[in-house]
Amino acid sequence: MNARERVLKAINHEEPDRVPLFNQESMPGFRKNLYEYWGGKFKKESKYRIYYRDFNVEKKLGFDCAWGAGGLPVNPPNDVMKDNPLPKLDDPNHYVDFDGRIHEKPAITTSDIGWYLTNYITTEEMADHFYDTYYGVEWEVVPGYAEKTNRRLKRFPTDEFVPCAHLFPILEPLWEGIGLGLLVKLIRKNKAKLKKYIDLRTKVGVQWAKAVAETDFDVVFLCDDTAFKNRTMINPKHHRDLIVTAYKKMVHEIRKAGKFAIFHSDGFTEPYFDGLIEAGFHGVESLEPFAGMDLKHLKEKYGDKLCLVGNIDVSGVLPFGTNEEVIEAVKKCIKDAGEGSGYMLSPCTDLTNSCKVENVITMIAAAKKYGQYPLNL
Repeated sequence: MNARERVLKAINHEEPDRVPLFNQESMPGFRKNLYEYWGGKFKKESKYRIYYRDFNVEKKLGFDCAWGAGGLPVNPPNDVMKDNPLPKLDDPNHYVDFDGRIHEKPAITTSDIGWYLTNYITTEEMADHFYDTYYGVEWEVVPGYAEKTNRRLKRFPTDEFVPCAHLFPILEPLWEGIGLGLLVKLIRKNKAKLKKYIDLRTKVGVQWAKAVAETDFDVVFLCDDTAFKNRTMINPKHHRDLIVTAYKKMVHEIRKAGKFAIFHSDGFTEPYFDGLIEAGFHGVESLEPFAGMDLKHLKEKYGDKLCLVGNIDVSGVLPFGTNEEVIEAVKKCIKDAGEGSGYMLSPCTDLTNSCKVENVITMIAAAKKYGQYPLNL
C-alpha cells in the first residue's frame, strides 16, 4: 500500500496496511544533527519540495505525511499595504505583521515567517485600526494559484508521500496580535467588537479555503494554537460561539471539494472537540500528552468521529528517553488508538532541536514494526 492510500484510509477510519506516520515540521537544529548523523549519504531531490516546504527529510526518515505545502493563496492588496505601511520598530531584527504581532527574524528558517515574540496592539483603538485597514478590504487571490500549485503537485510523488496544505487561522493570530489581556477584556465587555474582528478574519478564511479547494491536495490543516497545558485558552462555550462558526464556513469549502480537514493545536484541546466535530473536521492533531491529552480516553470517546493524530511526547521521550522507552511509547499509542484505524502516529509538536536523532529513528522503526494491521499488541 502506498503512502497516499495509507493516510486516506486512516483518516476515513478504514484499516490500511499499517498505522501511518505524520510529522509537522523538523526544526533547523534537528535537521543539522540529522545531516551529521547521515553523513554524506543524504541527497535532496527537487521533486520532494513544494513552494518553500522541503519534504526530503521526512521522506527519507520514513514518514508518510507532513504539513506546510500550500503556500499563500490570498494576500492583502498591494496598494493597501503601500498606502498603509506597517509600523517600523527600533530593532531591525524585529518586525510587525498585519495581525499586529511582533516577530523576531530567525537566523535559520525554512520560510519567511519569523518567530513570534509578543503583541504590538495594546488598545481597542489600535486593534480597530489594524482590522479596518488590513482586513476591512477585499483580499486578492494570487493569480493562477490553483493552476500553479497543481502543476507542482503533478511533479510531486504524492503516492510516495502526502504533502498537506493549510487554512487561514482565526484565534491564534488574533490573540497574538492584541494580547491575551485585551482578548479577555473583549470577551467579557465587548464581545460584539471581538466578533467583528473574527468576522473579518472569517471572510478572508473562506476566500483562502475556496482557493485551496481548487487544488489537488487531499489533506488540509487548520493550525490555530488555542490552548495551554491542562486548560483551554478561552472558555469552550465562547470558542464554540465565536470561533467554531468561522471554522465551519472554511471546512465546508474543503469538504465540498471532497478533501479532508484536520485541526491542529498544541495544549489541552479536548474541551473544544465537540465544537470541532460540529465544524466538520475529520481529525485532530497534536494530542500533547504532557498537556493532559489522554489518547486512550480520546479514542474511546471520539474515535468514531475524529481521526486522532499525534501523542508521542516531544518534551521528554524523544529528547531524553532510552531506546526502550521510545519503543514502549510507540506501542502504547498504537494500542490505545490504533484499533480499527482512525489514528496516525506522530510527534506531538515539531521535531524540535532537542529531539535525539536516534530516538526519532527508533520511533519510526517501532511504528512500522508494531503498527501492522491486524494489530497484535
